[in-house]
Amino acid sequence: MQQADGKQEEGKQPDEQKGGKKKEEFTPADKRFAGTLNYLARGIILGGSLALIASWLLPEVDMGRLISLGLLAGCLAGVTMKNINDKKQGR
Repeated sequence: MQQADGKQEEGKQPDEQKGGKKKEEFTPADKRFAGTLNYLARGIILGGSLALIASWLLPEVDMGRLISLGLLAGCLAGVTMKNINDKKQGR
């Protein structure tokens, strides 16, 4: 609370004084899961993009099959990128 001379009580944040809840931070497990999803999304986008470019250059190949194979390969590449990063960071 704020006293008459304008000072706040020690040990309490302004949000707690008003009765509001403090923002909840992400746990380390949440951050790690978000990082995994980030790598997975990067791999899928990269794999799908490369497959689309390859399907333009190879007209005799079915575009749908090539893109689905590229998305699958991108998913595996994302998992591999995550594993390499974990090894570098010692997890």
